[in-house]
Amino acid sequence: MASGKDSKVNDLFVRNKLIRSVRTEVHASPAANRRFVGVIRLSLNQRSEILDALAQGKDARFASIPLLDLILLLLVRNAIAVTPVSIEDAPWRNPSRGREDAIPTLTPRAERRLKLTLANRSNDGFFSVLVLRRLSKPITALSVRLGISPNLITFVSLLIGFYSAYLFSQRDYILGALLFQLSLIVDCSDGEVARYTRKFSDFGRWFDASTDRVKEYIVYAALAYSAPESMWPWAIGLMALQTFRHLSDYTFSAISQAREGGLKKRDIFVADDGFSEPQWRGESDFKYWVKKILNFPIGERWLAISVLAAIGGGEWVFPGMFFFGSVSLLYAWLTRVRRTLTWRGEGPKNSVVLYQQDLLLTSKALGGRYSWAIPSLLRAVEILAVLAIAFIMEDAVIDGYLFLVLFATVYHHYDALYRSLQSQSFPKWLSFLGLKVEGRIALLALLLMTGVDVQFVAYYFLALFIGIASIQWFLQIRKPSRA
Repeated sequence: MASGKDSKVNDLFVRNKLIRSVRTEVHASPAANRRFVGVIRLSLNQRSEILDALAQGKDARFASIPLLDLILLLLVRNAIAVTPVSIEDAPWRNPSRGREDAIPTLTPRAERRLKLTLANRSNDGFFSVLVLRRLSKPITALSVRLGISPNLITFVSLLIGFYSAYLFSQRDYILGALLFQLSLIVDCSDGEVARYTRKFSDFGRWFDASTDRVKEYIVYAALAYSAPESMWPWAIGLMALQTFRHLSDYTFSAISQAREGGLKKRDIFVADDGFSEPQWRGESDFKYWVKKILNFPIGERWLAISVLAAIGGGEWVFPGMFFFGSVSLLYAWLTRVRRTLTWRGEGPKNSVVLYQQDLLLTSKALGGRYSWAIPSLLRAVEILAVLAIAFIMEDAVIDGYLFLVLFATVYHHYDALYRSLQSQSFPKWLSFLGLKVEGRIALLALLLMTGVDVQFVAYYFLALFIGIASIQWFLQIRKPSRA
């Protein structure tokens, strides 16, 4: 279903990516935040449910409601999922909705510009909208013209990110910072090309998401390497903080969608939509963007890394990023705990937590209604336990090889996260080769306490978690489904 945004005539309430309420002449929607443009695409897979819902619209009291508005209302009130598709600034005409003016004929060039605009990702951060997406548009246009695939663009972005890390390692902080930003601009383009050409794939989503983490954490390593004094504890700690945050972001999103995203039927003859309480009302643009910035998304985060690195290398990046990241984490977790307190009961079953736990001692999902926090807490326990043991033994053992061990482990947890979001578990044989959480802590504790170098463990985990696991995942998603 197509929707636009016009605060003066909004008649749809959209939340959790679904339409929750429709305003008509006889139905209220006080929290409406989108405008219906009068286009609906119905699914044949729900034919019987749709027909049952539409049968309720024959009552004479609904005769004055425009047909498409009534159809949409009937679908929403009968708890049939309707997903809005934003058309943003695309020209549209519908006399029944007050748009009488004819749509001007678009030249091929204007049409391409419009398609580039519509290729923007919704829900982007402030810096991404203000700067990055504008700079990525020429790259996207050129890529579409040359037929370059989104995955190739992701790979180019990865190479640029690696080179920026190399420059950081050589203390060329200004050029490294510029290239780090360029890698992000190019990375914006891969998703835009995918949306422009409608070329999506499970591999592309996994490749894009996983390489973002690789680039960021390799930059941490490069900045620690180039610092005049050992900053490996800072690099490992910052990687732990960001991993803690990212895993809770994705996991909470999946859990909250299951908890809060469910649709409930509502009598078609009731004028009130059930979303009249103040907490459901819309928010100002200023408040929206302040909350976006406080969430410290990738655009703002990489900008902070680049600026701080250009000023003073790792000695500025690590303390600064710890401060910004901690403030953002505190804000995010306070918000999520407050939302979690409103949840009642066990909630729908969701495998996203169980598939991430990676524990030897239990195969049951932990945490109850706070289960979204479990993957992050387990990762924190694993990394901080190893760091604590290393500090107790000797500060010098916290070096680049220990960073690589924990980097490979963190990559494994991201891999498990992305698989779990697609309802895929990490293969048991790979999990056991990776020793699981308890086994890895025990192994590293033994090596650190006996003074054995962790170099070979680093190579083993890198080969297993990044090499073998990635190949296995690629082969798995290429298998034809047995539908």
